[in-house]
Amino acid sequence: MLRTMLFALTWLIAITFWAAVIIALRVHIPIIFDIAYWLSLVAVAHIIIKRNNPYSIKWVIVVLVLPVVGLFIYLIFSRADIFGGRGREFRKSMARGMTFLDKDPEVYANLGQAFPARKRIAGYLGRKGQPLYSNTNCQYYPLGELQFEAMLRDLEAAERFIFMEYFIISKGELWDKIQDILVRKAAQGVEVRVMMDDIGSIMTFPDKLIKKLRTQEIQILRFNDVHGFFSGYYFNYRNHQKIAVIDGNIGYTGGTNLADEYINAFPKHGHWKDNAIRMEGDAVWSLTVAFLQMWDGETKGQSDYEKYRPAVSAAAASGFFQPFTDQPMDDDYIAKYIYKLFFYTAKKYIYITTPYLIVDPTMLEALRVAAKGGTDVRIIVPKIWDKWLVHVVTLSNYQTLLEAGVRIYEYTPGFIHCKTIISDDEHAVIGTINMDFRSFYLHYENGVWICDAPVLDEIKKDITDTFALCEEIDLETWLRRPWRQKCIQSLMRLFAVLF
Repeated sequence: MLRTMLFALTWLIAITFWAAVIIALRVHIPIIFDIAYWLSLVAVAHIIIKRNNPYSIKWVIVVLVLPVVGLFIYLIFSRADIFGGRGREFRKSMARGMTFLDKDPEVYANLGQAFPARKRIAGYLGRKGQPLYSNTNCQYYPLGELQFEAMLRDLEAAERFIFMEYFIISKGELWDKIQDILVRKAAQGVEVRVMMDDIGSIMTFPDKLIKKLRTQEIQILRFNDVHGFFSGYYFNYRNHQKIAVIDGNIGYTGGTNLADEYINAFPKHGHWKDNAIRMEGDAVWSLTVAFLQMWDGETKGQSDYEKYRPAVSAAAASGFFQPFTDQPMDDDYIAKYIYKLFFYTAKKYIYITTPYLIVDPTMLEALRVAAKGGTDVRIIVPKIWDKWLVHVVTLSNYQTLLEAGVRIYEYTPGFIHCKTIISDDEHAVIGTINMDFRSFYLHYENGVWICDAPVLDEIKKDITDTFALCEEIDLETWLRRPWRQKCIQSLMRLFAVLF
């Protein structure tokens, strides 16, 4: 709590200081203010040149409407890696990790023969260094409490190592159970590494507990530790990945964090619906590599990747699995590109679950084209929101989508946190990716593309069952909403780039 208060106080002081400096410059040293103003115009030119970012026009508005102040906001909240430094360290770590990921041409050939329409996704991810695998068994969990029941059993059986990486780790009932196992396993000689995002866990995981765990042979660290005015890395680049690997043989990923709301231990926002998968087999290696890349990037270390290869051979299984990561240190926007491929290639249906729906014009158009072309496009979002401003921006996209034929459902029992897309009974993505600006542009994310696997039936059934728990939004009713709501939603949409 003290650390959180100091962090907030530091930012308050910094904002107050810069506001005072800007006012003083304008009054007493106008020439310097004018220089800062011209630097704002330089920033605008930089934004426009980066035409691959569809949010550019909104940043231009922010910088021009709020001269100097807008420049300050842009430098803090944009995705420009202007401070360099540790950004280079992460790029090195990512590149090194990719050298341990080998592609099997036979797997790609088998996919191409069976599902030629899906070669684009597999090929694209393969060219980005993310291999396609077969020989992987996969279990789907439609609720977090079901996932963690299985995970606790797997943690108890660990013999070599345990890797855990989450955006939020919160002290409570779930963490107490996990911690008890981790402490015992570490005492038995199992290597235990735990990583949490500093912003995500700053208010939920005390420093004194980290110090205690380190004395119990558990390696634990905060990703991109925020200190002082600026982060040592870059304030807005957060680690949103969610990965657990046991002995290199078993891997978990999905939308769940390590906090009690994810197992419905208390009703934070009504019933909390999330999902996850458990993989066993060849594809787990990519999750292991993804964890080590982030760990080495944060510690500036060089882990012995070969030490963490699977200890057992993978059993033969049907289907194709392609774990992937997306990072803010380049302009590839991998997750966004994959989602758009889903939209443009779907023939029968696309079902999406997401806690936030803050999409740029290109994504919005892709959804509209799919729906207008006759594809059954359905999106499930929460009825009960966790962040009011973000929810308002989500609502602002309803009308455009509804008019194109997209069907929107609000999950009425509580908050839906699942990040899933499935199409045509053939392929799906499950992982950490929200349909919002931060996931597509700012965060480290991960997911798994799944094609022709039995688990797809379970994913589809869960989503179709969830429709029955939702309220479908009717276009005519939506158009009759109060004018005040329309005004607020339109205004907030302008600043979607900040959410």
